[in-house]
Amino acid sequence: MLLWLVFLPVIGGFIGWLCQVFLQRIVVSTDVQLRWQRLPIMVAFTTILITLILAIILWANAINVEPDSSWSKEVNYDWIPLLGIHFHLLLDGLSLVVITSTLFIVLLVIIYSSKENLNNLGLFYLCVLFMTSAIMMLFVITDLFLMFFFWEAVAIPIYFLISLWGRRDLNSQRFNGANKFLIYTQISSLLMLISIVSLALINWNLTGQWTFDYQILTKTPISSNTEFLLMLGFLAAFLIRIPLVPFHNWFIEAHIESSTSGSMMISGLLLNTATFGLLRFVIPLFPNASLAIMPVISILAMFTVFYAALLAFNQTDIKKLIAYIHIALMGFVTTIIYSGSVIAFQGVVIQMIAINLAIVGMFMISGLLAECYLTRNINQFIGLKEQVRYLSSFTLFFMLAVLGIPGTANFVGNYMMLLGSYTSYSYYTILLVIGLLLLSISLIIRMQPIFYGVVDKVDVTKHFLSKKDILLLSSVLIILIFIGLYPKIVLDISYSTVNQTQQYITAERVGE
Repeated sequence: MLLWLVFLPVIGGFIGWLCQVFLQRIVVSTDVQLRWQRLPIMVAFTTILITLILAIILWANAINVEPDSSWSKEVNYDWIPLLGIHFHLLLDGLSLVVITSTLFIVLLVIIYSSKENLNNLGLFYLCVLFMTSAIMMLFVITDLFLMFFFWEAVAIPIYFLISLWGRRDLNSQRFNGANKFLIYTQISSLLMLISIVSLALINWNLTGQWTFDYQILTKTPISSNTEFLLMLGFLAAFLIRIPLVPFHNWFIEAHIESSTSGSMMISGLLLNTATFGLLRFVIPLFPNASLAIMPVISILAMFTVFYAALLAFNQTDIKKLIAYIHIALMGFVTTIIYSGSVIAFQGVVIQMIAINLAIVGMFMISGLLAECYLTRNINQFIGLKEQVRYLSSFTLFFMLAVLGIPGTANFVGNYMMLLGSYTSYSYYTILLVIGLLLLSISLIIRMQPIFYGVVDKVDVTKHFLSKKDILLLSSVLIILIFIGLYPKIVLDISYSTVNQTQQYITAERVGE
């Protein structure tokens, strides 16, 4: 079932793309082509729905296990025995949580994209589903060589989603966001590849065993200086994709140029791979170096929180505003990751779901606002309650959810992260609270005016949310409230994994 879970999306993507190619080449009648042009979206929707059902079935099996015990599904095949490369997949509680949230967001993207005027639908949904499979592989792979392979594979569909279905920069006639993302990714990934190969070589020299399995490499005895240098290669890749300042520029431009569905994919899926990588690979492989660099990363991440919150004050483009809010929240999560507390780690897991869902909801709202007002300029969004029924209520909810209002998953995540980090991380925690307050003020100041104001034109055209839009926004709202009121379902299933991660840091602190 694990193999079906990770490969079914890309199989469905190729089927949908081949169906479109077949119809274009075989069917001559234009009427028939128009009638079947939505076949790729039907294939994509069915594929993700079936995959999500598989994940829910696995979830049902996992919740029956005691929280303290370890639940996992494993697949291990020799791929290139000469180089010690194994196709080794390990699905544990943490992986299952992020995979389920990923599939749910992809389902939202597919439904929302059906209302966008996109060309070449077969190729578009192939990119979406290919990216989905590649990201899910990152969540379950244990072989570092294959992890690098799929880390690079994720960049391919993102580039095409921005460049083929994005908005071209009218001044330069180039896709700066797509190009910058590719350049940043390639340079940082090269550094990570050097670290991966070096770690495998060191292990081979010490043990005579050539392998890329990170579970084995975590036991490799290496000097402190070497460990620190190897860790920097991984951090270069992960921090750029989080993204922290000053590596955030690609993220802003990518959102400006992307369609709404493209922004949902970038914010809802891509950034989770980096935070997951810190928990899964960086801390277990380099616990001593992680403790050593903790002050530097914390200062950089906190600077990101304050910097993004301050820049959010001056934004008039709603997509840029949401992007800066997301950057600030990811800086907050990154700081907490290095606190080394189980409670904080579990809060991070909750926030990995909550932030992405809330930001995806905000991007859906930005797309709906742009449809109604024919602009992304926040200053033009006046009299929202009179203009669009129900949209003002959804906008207010997702604003408050992003800020962590009680009753939502964001509140639970924020509370657990701050509570878990305060005991050993008190000064940083106080500064983070101040940063969150500044972020809240900036978002409220920028978004509050859209609810008020008088519409000048008497004969202004009123807009109505479709049933599809209400269903999409309501589904995200329900999930955020459900996790906020009953977080136990997520905390129990991920406890054993985050506890194991925390033990790496604890062992190093005790050793010191």
